[in-house]
This record gives sequence, structure tokens and C-alpha cells, in this order.
Amino acid sequence: MFSPKSNVAVLDLTHAGMIITRKLSELGLNVTAIDVYDTVDDNTLHGLESDYGIRVSKKAVPVDNLDLIISPVHLDPSYEMLRSAMEEGTDIISHHRAVGLILSNERSLDGVRVIEVTGSKAKTSTASLLAEILSRNMTVALHTSRGLEIWKNGEAERIYSGLSIAPGSVLHAVDILKSEEVHMDCCIFEISIGGTGNADIGIITTLEPDYGIAASSSMASDAKLSMVEYTKENGVLFLNAQDAKAVELARKRGIKFLTFSDSDSFSADSQMIFDGEKVTLSFDNSQLTAVVNSFYNASSYTTAFTVAGTVALYMGVAEDVVADGISGFAGLAGRMQEKKLEGRILIDNSNSGMDIRSAEKSLDYGLARPDKDASGKVLMVLGEEAAQVCEGLPPGDVADLVSRRIEDIDSLILVGERMRSVQHDKITHLSHLEEGLEHALDLSSKGDLILSCVKCFR
Repeated sequence: MFSPKSNVAVLDLTHAGMIITRKLSELGLNVTAIDVYDTVDDNTLHGLESDYGIRVSKKAVPVDNLDLIISPVHLDPSYEMLRSAMEEGTDIISHHRAVGLILSNERSLDGVRVIEVTGSKAKTSTASLLAEILSRNMTVALHTSRGLEIWKNGEAERIYSGLSIAPGSVLHAVDILKSEEVHMDCCIFEISIGGTGNADIGIITTLEPDYGIAASSSMASDAKLSMVEYTKENGVLFLNAQDAKAVELARKRGIKFLTFSDSDSFSADSQMIFDGEKVTLSFDNSQLTAVVNSFYNASSYTTAFTVAGTVALYMGVAEDVVADGISGFAGLAGRMQEKKLEGRILIDNSNSGMDIRSAEKSLDYGLARPDKDASGKVLMVLGEEAAQVCEGLPPGDVADLVSRRIEDIDSLILVGERMRSVQHDKITHLSHLEEGLEHALDLSSKGDLILSCVKCFR
């Protein structure tokens, strides 16, 4: 696909497109970088030109002499260059596919078991729990929205923070691992909206809830199916039994796949039952039971328990090791984790995957707590730090939640500029998560309940 001296354009430099352009230039391609969203400063663009010989533009350029266009899955297909390329028959591939091809060409991960995780929910928790379990048998490099970590013997060392989970960030993570001379047996990559085709094991946690992308011209679920479309020879997929679209596509393409389910409503190759205190997982000829930690909302992690446990068993990890990993898991910061905050009860659910359904689930969970003081106040910090996330929290969804549930909340603190359109006597507007939490502390007393539900990277 990547022939030296080919003329290639990379659209969108914001979502880790910068590193894709640099890698292609190093491969000897003639690269034009298009700053579609006008978010890259002039000095950085000049650096691409002077250091790498990459042509840069903030505007669309003619496609006549281009052999290939690399575009993110979320770009509006009516964008001038995409429209012209489709009319003229110019090849177009996604950032995801480009990353997979670059990794295949570099062969940096030869001899390393590569696992990619995508999906609408539970990506970070699934990848993190899987890394924790596998690290009891091997050294694991884990790249998620929390950063780049090295896992050994059930313990993690974070070696880099600040990477996104856009596909191009995988290239950055691999370069960091090389520069740090990390010797790992397995790499786990959390990737937004799809897979690269470079994985030995591909995981789609769930396609639901679905949502529109590319100016609502397509659905995110279709983009995530690139995990199926790009599966390499001898690769295996783990698919949610409820995602019929993914299962049918894998079957049609003759790809090896296994299904999992954390619900009695769907039969699957791997079945998990959670009774509120323990997890029972049945897969192949294995069955294990693990009592979960009581200091977090384990019911929010059932997908992670199911997928991480199943993949670990598939990879040959002993049942007792998998059970110990699930029992020892204590949740992730910002993933329905319970804490004490200056005498208040804090349900921390602020993370990059937070959506309105997750926020309402936090509210329901907090209200149902057996130790909740009936006379105590309920405060909720809700919203987005939009500069940090690709897809924010729609203000319309927040307005709907307010209209239905405001009577259950004593004080609602909305975070983010877009939330200012949502008004109510109980609402205060602030800019950032930390400001919201500080204000919630000011308004509350010991024993009160604070719910933190802000969409952000942490």
C-alpha cells in the first residue's frame, strides 16, 4: 500500500495525525498534511516542513496528483478533498488502517502479542484488568486513556501520561517503548472507534450505545467494525454476543471469533454471572468464581470482568490466577469508584467514556446506597472538559436529565461552556472539574453525597 515516492495526503492533524504524517515521510512517501480543523500552531506546521519535508496546508488542496488519502473516520464526507477523491476514484483509507500498515512495515512489535480494545464502553477497564491479570505471567505494556504503563507481577509503573487513544497515538506509544528499551511480552492498546488490523487479539467490548459520526453520515458502530474488517491472518476476535452486526460480519468473512456475555439474555462462548458479591465465569472447559472487592461499584465492571477473564483464559492463564486478578481489582479512578472526600461520600465517575446514561446510573447508585443518610444532601458535578475529549456530552442530553431527575438532586454543578444553555434554580455553572468539586465541597457537609460525572481525560 505504501510505495516509496507515492503522493499521500493526511487529513486532520489534531487527533494524532501529526505522527502519522511523520512516519509516512520517514518511509519515503511524499506527504501533504492538511490541518482540517485549523488547530495546529504555525510553528509546529513549519517544523513539519523544515524537519521532514512535509507540505502543509490549512485548506483543502487538489487531489489530482494524489495516490492516496488518509482520513479519520469522523471527518465529514462532504469535505472537499474527500468528495473529490470519491468522484475521481482516488484511494482513501482511515487513520486506523494507516497505523496498522505502518506498524506492519516497521515490524517494531515482532514477537510481541498485540491486543487491541475498542468499543463504546468499558474499554479502559477491560484493558487495565486484562493487563493486571496477564502481568502475573508476563510483562505487559498497556496504553489507555490513563497513560502508558508497564505491568509486572500485578503492579503498574506509569512511564508516560498525556497520550490520547486516537489510532495515531499507538505509533507514539510504540516509539516511547522503544526509546525506554522496554522488553515486553504483550502490548494492549485501547483505541477509539476501531482497530488497526495489527492485533493478534481484537476486542470489541460493545457497540452500544451507538451514535452518529462524520456529520451524522454514518454510525460509530460501523467504524468500530474495522476491528473485524482489518483482522489479520491468524488473528482472533472477542465479540459481545449482543452485537449481532459484529458477529454476522465476522462469520461472513470467515474470521475466527469467540463471543462473550454478562447477561442471561444472550448465549455465548463465555458466560459470566454476577450476583452482587461474586463473579462466576464459564469458558470452554473452565469455570471460576471470584469474590469482588466491596469498596467500589462492581456492577459497573461486569463487561470488564467477562472480557478480561475470558481473554486471559484463552491465553492460557490458570483459573486461580484469573480469579485472584478479578478479586483483587478495586476499580479505576473515575469509573464508579467510591471515595471519602473530607467526610463526604464521593462517587467518582469522571472519565473519557462518561455519557449521560452513565451519569444517571451514578445518580441511581448513589441514591440506593444503604448507608446514605436520608437527610443528607445530594450534589452532582456534571458536564465536559471539551478541550480534552473528541466527543463531548451533548447539552440536550443534560437538559433531558435535568427535566427528569432534578428533584433527586439538591445542587447541580454543570461544567463546560456548552452547558451554560441549561438553566435551573438548582444549577451553578463552572469551567472545570476541579472547580466543580471544590464548589460541591463548599455547598455540602459531612455525610452528604457528591456525584462526579464529567467527561474528561484523567
